[in-house]
Amino acid sequence: MSFRPIHFWLTCAFLIAGSLTSVAESYKLLDGQAVEGPPMNATKEGIAFRDSSGSQGPRIHFTNFTQQALLELAKHPKVKRPLIEQYLEIVVEEPTNKVGRPKVELRPFDHLQRPDPKGGLSQISTSSIGLFFLFLLFVGNLYSAYEVGVFRNYSPYLVMGIAFVAPLLTQVIFLCLPTYVPKSAGEEIDATAAHVPTFAAAGGGPSSGPAGGAAGAGGGAAGGGTAPAVLPHFKRGEYTFNKRFFETKMSGFFGIRPTEAEKGFQFQVKCNRGQLVCNRVVRVTPAEVTLQVLRGATIEEMSVPFTEILDIQIKQNS
Repeated sequence: MSFRPIHFWLTCAFLIAGSLTSVAESYKLLDGQAVEGPPMNATKEGIAFRDSSGSQGPRIHFTNFTQQALLELAKHPKVKRPLIEQYLEIVVEEPTNKVGRPKVELRPFDHLQRPDPKGGLSQISTSSIGLFFLFLLFVGNLYSAYEVGVFRNYSPYLVMGIAFVAPLLTQVIFLCLPTYVPKSAGEEIDATAAHVPTFAAAGGGPSSGPAGGAAGAGGGAAGGGTAPAVLPHFKRGEYTFNKRFFETKMSGFFGIRPTEAEKGFQFQVKCNRGQLVCNRVVRVTPAEVTLQVLRGATIEEMSVPFTEILDIQIKQNS
């Protein structure tokens, strides 16, 4: 009987201590409210607290607590710290000792002067890069004028001189002009005249036409010999190299086998690719001619544009 009051008072003390603990534990939420009571169960979905009746209350997620409340919950034995660490903000403290950090000093420097946007094209000549591009345009203008002069058979230096004063316009005008063909003895040379059918005189000696045949015949009667060969030599400027030219002047070289007049002869074409020794014209188009070229012991076909041909000379086979 003497021990019952002691048990009673101990029980009362424990109840009072538990009530004081439940009252003392308070965790603030982000909305300004606070959760009273100790945590009972903590999972990934949140923490459930004991309410005033002693039962488990609703579960509250970790994102609803303030950082201070999360730090206090992390210290509670019923809450596992790894569940809360992912929601804790890491505060980086600046080092108090800043000795040794180099001081950045901004030094003044010369800025590039920007060209005046209202200056127009005249501002190009104020810089070295602009002068360089102007020089390239000047050289390109003269080079194109030179090529146009060669293409139209005018003096290239004359065209370059005019292009120096009127660039670009000069090239356009000369390209619109027909190709220049000089006159000889006041008479225009017809590059598309009928083909002289033979390069040899009646006596077998080569000649350039009927006149050569007559001279050969006369020489045979007088001295018993033939006149020296004068084979045709077609030069650019005196003749216009086109499809009509090859169909009339070089018709004897079109066949697979040369005609009787062209037997023992071949022709040499001088073009931008060099000297081409040929024995046959394979085909002709309005823009180019395909020739059978002799290269040592081999024979190959090569297409040559009319604009690249400089002259054609008939020669005897070596």
